[in-house]
Amino acid sequence: MSMTVNNRFAILLAEKRVKERRNISLQEVAEKTGVTRQALYKWENNRVNRFDVPVINALCQYFGIEPGQLFQYVPDEKPATKKKK
Repeated sequence: MSMTVNNRFAILLAEKRVKERRNISLQEVAEKTGVTRQALYKWENNRVNRFDVPVINALCQYFGIEPGQLFQYVPDEKPATKKKK
């Protein structure tokens, strides 16, 4: 069974921007979390292929969320199997 795990960083950042009614740059997030701007860019564009616990911890603290809220599981669709008669 294959699957995809997407992160919700871009969604959470957009929601925070709306809630606080201001633009929040990746540089600002980097300064407040200690995560590099380059790493945050990968998170924002869902191009992360390794999830490091310290980064997850920093982002969860920044957004005030649990780790499960940072990720989205997307099961890959299986093609329908034909039954033999």
